This record gives sequence, C-alpha cells and structure tokens, in this order.
Amino acid sequence: MGFDVTGFDVDDDKAGQINAGRSYIPDVPEADLAAVVKAGRLRATTDMKQLGEMDVIDICVPTPLRKTKDPDLSYVVLAVEAVAATLKPGQLVILESTTYPGTTDEVVQPMLEAKGMKADADFFLAFSPERVDPGNQTHNTRNIPVVGGVGPASTEVACVLYGAIVDTCCRSPRRASPRWSS
Repeated sequence: MGFDVTGFDVDDDKAGQINAGRSYIPDVPEADLAAVVKAGRLRATTDMKQLGEMDVIDICVPTPLRKTKDPDLSYVVLAVEAVAATLKPGQLVILESTTYPGTTDEVVQPMLEAKGMKADADFFLAFSPERVDPGNQTHNTRNIPVVGGVGPASTEVACVLYGAIVDTCCRSPRRASPRWSS
C-alpha cells in the first residue's frame, strides 16, 4: 500500500532471502515479493537496534500451543524486550500474534512502560488479529478489520494505519472492566 517496510527476524538466512527477493513463505508469491524489494519498499534485517527507527512496530511472532493447550508467549516476550530496548515517543506498537485475551494489557504494556513511558500518552499500543491464514479464501488481509487500542488515542492511531490496508476498520470497544483484553 506504499509503505516502506523493514522486516525483523532473528534468522540471517530468512532476512537474506527476503532481501534477495526470494519468498520462503508458500502463500507469498515470489514475483510479488521481488517487486516490492526491487522497488525499495521492503527490506529485512536481523539488527534489532533498528526498531528504534521505525514509526510502527507490528509484532507478529509464533505463539505455539504448549502441552497444556495455552499459548507459549516466549516469542512475544522476546520481541517485546527488543521493542522496549529501543522504544521512542510516538511509536505505534501493535501485537498481532494469536494469543489469549489480556496479553496486550498484562504482558506487553507493562514491559513497554517499565522504562517510564506511558501507553496512549507517550507511545501507542494496540492489538489486532493476525491477518495471515494460509489457504483461507474467505478471510484475508483486507477483510479482517478489528483493531483495539489500550486507550482512545492508541485505537485511533492504529485505525489510521489499518485504514490504509483494510476495507473497514472496526474499533474494538474496551470492556467495562478497568483492564482491556486482547
């Protein structure tokens, strides 16, 4: 949609493949990937220090199920640690990984606020459902529109971003409890 995107990964090989315009993801046609890389719209890196240069950080990491059937948040925690290390005022951080209600409030927000900045004031924090469902012909990137922020400013900023890529941005209302679930 015209955004310049930097993909972050811990795997040098994956970053190298992206930068070479080669797709290792079955649902991403190599020709499409090569075109955006060639146009300078997409690049990949393993240098997590560059997170501090981004306006928006979209955390979309695996959340495999444990034997107990609850999501393993270790990848989310590692990603949030990397984001927290370089968090700057005005950044929008979005958790897009599949997880249980409450993860944004109970895990992500405290980690990001630990250095003194406040969500919805100094930086923006939102949750939006994962937009990749391989092979699903009904639900795709453009028609999964739900976005919820930890407060009104975060919700609005996230909807401005997602409004550029989805057909309709539905703001998820905060629950009546003092903690918003995502």
